[in-house]
Amino acid sequence: MNKLPPVYTEENDCRDCYKCIKACPVKAIKIESGSASIIPELCIYCGKCTLICPANAKKVRNDLRELKQSLMRKEKIIVSLAPSYLSEYSDVNVHNLLAAFREAGFWKVSQTAIGAEKVAEETKKWLDNQPNGVYISSCCPSAVQLVKKYYPDCAATIAPVYSPMVAHAAFLKEICPDAKVAFVGPCAAKKSEIDEFGDKIDFVLTFKEIRELFEDMGIDFEFMKPTSEDVFFPFAATRGNLYPIDGGMLANMINSITTVEARINHNMGDVCVRYMTFSGVENIKEILEDTKELSQNCKTFLELMACDGGCIKGPCSNVNNSSASKRVKVLQGVETGPTNNTYKEKYDNLDIYTDYSYISPIYAKEYTQQDIQQALLRVNKKNEADELNCGGCGYDSCRSFAKALIDGRAENDMCVSFMRRIAQDKTNILLKKLPQGIVIVNEDLKIVDANEKFADILGDEVKMIFDANPGLYGADITKLVPFHRCFSSVLSTGVDVIEQDIRDGDNYYGLSVFSVNDHSLVCGILQNLHAPEVRKDLVLKRTQDVIMENMKVVQQIAFLLGENASYTEAMLNSIVESHKDSGQKDNEPLTFEL
Repeated sequence: MNKLPPVYTEENDCRDCYKCIKACPVKAIKIESGSASIIPELCIYCGKCTLICPANAKKVRNDLRELKQSLMRKEKIIVSLAPSYLSEYSDVNVHNLLAAFREAGFWKVSQTAIGAEKVAEETKKWLDNQPNGVYISSCCPSAVQLVKKYYPDCAATIAPVYSPMVAHAAFLKEICPDAKVAFVGPCAAKKSEIDEFGDKIDFVLTFKEIRELFEDMGIDFEFMKPTSEDVFFPFAATRGNLYPIDGGMLANMINSITTVEARINHNMGDVCVRYMTFSGVENIKEILEDTKELSQNCKTFLELMACDGGCIKGPCSNVNNSSASKRVKVLQGVETGPTNNTYKEKYDNLDIYTDYSYISPIYAKEYTQQDIQQALLRVNKKNEADELNCGGCGYDSCRSFAKALIDGRAENDMCVSFMRRIAQDKTNILLKKLPQGIVIVNEDLKIVDANEKFADILGDEVKMIFDANPGLYGADITKLVPFHRCFSSVLSTGVDVIEQDIRDGDNYYGLSVFSVNDHSLVCGILQNLHAPEVRKDLVLKRTQDVIMENMKVVQQIAFLLGENASYTEAMLNSIVESHKDSGQKDNEPLTFEL
């Protein structure tokens, strides 16, 4: 058994952006020390997280190593090729594709669609014997995982038959017991089936893995030379090739080549059977949460596919092609003519029934109002007005985030507003404590923030303005100070002004201006050089570092919030400790001397 789950996190690559939480339809993610790991027992292996992770830290397990070893041993391996190959390799001649597999060392190539046709046949037989109610397809392993784990009340209505992959593999094992079977397709969830049906399927590979294998071997489709052997084994599939598009299974069940017909009621004598198809996990969840309307006076069969648009949009397929173009390629590739089935008896007698009991249900936890309130208090949310529901943590609401905190799947610093407040509070404390005047100015030469000391140094007039407008927000720096050209110069050139002495009448200032964001935000540190201050160089340097780091937090709050907040705290403590070391008592105010 493989050590890695079908979908997992490369923790060293994770950058704590929380996009995977937002994308995961079942929130099967745990944040620990800023790293997002997948919880296998909660995961439905839809692979959505692998598509949106900006750091490529979410991965589908690669099983090429085991396959390559088998190929090197010259073992007899049959490829079970998923019907979405029609859209995946739409620009490749099918015989060249088959020749490429032969060149790579595979014995034969067969179509998974053969198993799909068998699944449709057996599902139809089973459905005919059921009373009125709602019934669910078993073709999509991710959808089956979703229903079994999160909607246990609906679990008994899943058709008790194999997925097309397992059904096809069972058939190939029946006619070639000495061969191994390697499935190739666009699906991550298929890898979850090998642990349960390992006697039927030997390898589960994705289109991406096969492309990697061909590249490693230097196999180019264009230069393949097909032979008479390069045909599908043991025979070609027909309508089963419709399976990768939504409605494809239903078209097989009602024996129609057009999927439109599969969406309408299908009358069988006095019995009404309604066929419906839904793709996309969120759509499936919506349906499963309210099936009462569907079960009235009718038998309703639901074809559920986790990927939007069906398997042609699987997470391990070519994502560059549109759903429309992929769908067209599948429809164009379906053949309806008769087939020569020399294995008809074994095919007809194949047992493909199962109960999916190996998937354990996950029952929803009960959370008391008190528990939720206590969790919200951890991120300083004291009332309903504090619950912004911004989604920065990846969860839809603050209360969903609180439940994750209770379960140990989330951390306090995932809350953007909480971390922003901490960072801002630390900055404000620092601005108040420092004996230097601090001012932040934007590209329009308008003040973003300033401390009271800045106003004190500039005199009574500016101090009056500060009292009326704390922080001097929006004030024009050109009207407050005679040395405003230092700010405009740094904004335009990006070259910092460091420790420049400025005389204005009887006043003698020390000024440093440095960029926070190039050409858009600068910080000025103003000192009254007549004042008795110490450790000028130390304070200037540390103040500059702290202001820059904290303004980055404000500007880039969604990235590395925790690190920046920690940096602020460490820097502030460093300043305080440096003065403790110089003999200052704990109960004395923080002062600096020159």
